[in-house]
Amino acid sequence: MSKLPINLSAYIPNFHKNHLEIIDSTFKNSGFECYLVGGSVRDLVMKKIPKEYDLTTNAEPKQVKKLFRTVIDTGIEHGTVTIVIDKVNYEVTTYRIDKDYTDGRRPGHVEFGTTLHEDLKRRDFTMNALAFDLQSEELIDDHNGLVDIENQTIRTIGNPIQRFSEDGLRPIRALRFASTLNFTIEEETKKAIHLTKHITQKISLERFQDEILKSFVGENPAKMIQLLAEENILQIFLPSIPKDLKPNETMLYKLNQISNDLVGFQLAFAFYSILPNLTLKELETHLRTLKFSGQNIKDSILFFDLLTKWNQIANTNSLATYTIKKDFLAPVKRHFLNRYELNQNFFKKLKPIFGDQIESMITIWEENPPLLLSDLALNGNHLSENFPNLPKTKFGEVLNQLLDIVLQTPKENEYLRLIQHTADFINKLSK
Repeated sequence: MSKLPINLSAYIPNFHKNHLEIIDSTFKNSGFECYLVGGSVRDLVMKKIPKEYDLTTNAEPKQVKKLFRTVIDTGIEHGTVTIVIDKVNYEVTTYRIDKDYTDGRRPGHVEFGTTLHEDLKRRDFTMNALAFDLQSEELIDDHNGLVDIENQTIRTIGNPIQRFSEDGLRPIRALRFASTLNFTIEEETKKAIHLTKHITQKISLERFQDEILKSFVGENPAKMIQLLAEENILQIFLPSIPKDLKPNETMLYKLNQISNDLVGFQLAFAFYSILPNLTLKELETHLRTLKFSGQNIKDSILFFDLLTKWNQIANTNSLATYTIKKDFLAPVKRHFLNRYELNQNFFKKLKPIFGDQIESMITIWEENPPLLLSDLALNGNHLSENFPNLPKTKFGEVLNQLLDIVLQTPKENEYLRLIQHTADFINKLSK
């Protein structure tokens, strides 16, 4: 045990601190041990406010359930329950030893009734094997986690091949931590990633996808994509893509500039940085294989298409307003109109694609030009009323012709003008 030069509790917001003190005192007043553990302690050591707080205790799940009013069985077979206070979840796991890993994903069984020190041995990385006593403010660091945090190093506890063979997700977590914490993976640990790929192959696609999404929330998602490419990890789950991918560094840099509330945008840049020649169908297939949500897939396809089109014309001397409206503003409006307020703030999030041209695009957008068929001053009902002999099969063709006219000349978007354009168009059809 060691006293820290900094007060870890000072980095816990009072709202959570009050809850944690209730949990801690309830266990200790009942004769049990209780420690804050894992990533939350790592974050506190790094002077960060944790996103969540995990605790460990020698109380078994059935005993935990007797001590607290609201307890959810979140993983009770592995000794994990969730205490709920004021609608906030606190995961609590009983000290345990994991035994008989056989499928590279989870232990065959666990043993309770062990000590904190035995429990810390089973954890993945030294930086995550820290425990903190909220009452005494003592920190337990059996595996030199503090040193590795100070040196920004990711290192397994014990033999990395053995630890990665136990759970194939751990190598992916190493990459994700390297990305989100901006740490370096220790050499032997990195070698073990290659030597245990046959184990990593066993993890579910959902778990792999979840690690990618977690990296996207961090400040450096580009590093996650860089490492996945360098280590040839993507090919484990997407065997059709080539090996030895060489990411486009410019695109990766821009990935870090994308707002993390646009996951589809991040995915589009991630794939474009390593596989810029993908067809939209191939991109969709890869994303579906990796179990991304339907909405994220649709968004990614849109942004990948915009990125491809923009890079094809970005070096031209002049960019016509018509092209900006037709090929870029219209698709964005069509796709996002019912989900986002399409204002200046939204469009500025698209700067990673359009660069400094985004300002002129915003200027065009704020003029509120007609961009979609629904923006036309004339619709299908008007065509029926004014041109009863026009086959309905031709309505789409006519309306798209009218839209093309108003995209070029917005003032033409007046009912009578569009009626005249329609008449002219029908006359040409009849000749």
